[in-house]
Amino acid sequence: MMIRKLPFAAALLGAVLFTGAAMAQSMIEEVKERGVIRVGVKNDAPYLGFTDDKGQLDGFEIDLAKDIAKRLGVKIEFEPVKASNRVQLLQQKRIDLIIATVSHYRNRDKVVDFTIPYLYTPQTLLVKKGSGIKTVADLEGKRVGLDAGSGSVKKLPLVQPKVTIQTYQNWPEAFFALQRGLVDAVATDNILLAGLRAAAPNPEEFELLGKAGFYGGGFYAAAVREDDSKSRDAINFLLQDQWRDGTWMTLFNKWLGSESKLKMTLADFGDFTVPDWDD
Repeated sequence: MMIRKLPFAAALLGAVLFTGAAMAQSMIEEVKERGVIRVGVKNDAPYLGFTDDKGQLDGFEIDLAKDIAKRLGVKIEFEPVKASNRVQLLQQKRIDLIIATVSHYRNRDKVVDFTIPYLYTPQTLLVKKGSGIKTVADLEGKRVGLDAGSGSVKKLPLVQPKVTIQTYQNWPEAFFALQRGLVDAVATDNILLAGLRAAAPNPEEFELLGKAGFYGGGFYAAAVREDDSKSRDAINFLLQDQWRDGTWMTLFNKWLGSESKLKMTLADFGDFTVPDWDD
């Protein structure tokens, strides 16, 4: 009798598993039901995501995230993340979305789903004035400070094999090492370096290299959990809406452009525009 019941039991179990899978909620559905979206952000990236003098998180990415929550009609909770733990926190469902200077690389796309980009950032060098470092070629035999979780840890030695990499817990620590003379340069996205220099007591002592110092570049994008196309598309549409109605440009000028200390232009970001699709 037990043998004759096995096919039915197996079919019943399969139906239950199928129903459970079909009923699995997307992140967007969970967020709307909860009424809160939990966003992983940086708290150590000046002008992008940082802690201000009042102890509050602020910056370009912070405001982008706030606007996304507003458009979704939910509250927002921020979770400060590091380059080394942000993906794990997303996979563990401790956060719903990452907006934290994440460049869209193929190896990262294997474990999370990326939205369309919201910024392009060339990668370059920050050095002390008078260092003699003008190009990546000049890094031969030099020490470069990097965030331990940065993609530049692997990328920079590919373009300059004779460089010595020294890693730190975050970008401010790497910049502090440059200030102390423990490294000869800091290498990463130009906007991160511009923010570190602008926040320093003596920014005039440091030089941010332009095109001669470029060794790569990447698109910042938001990240959601793997295989959640419904949530990825929902965030994509909101990013496009921010661009279409001028919100993106308002926030860009506030934090990075004409109204900010950085006075950067879209040309500094490869004349970036948000990819758009027809309705």
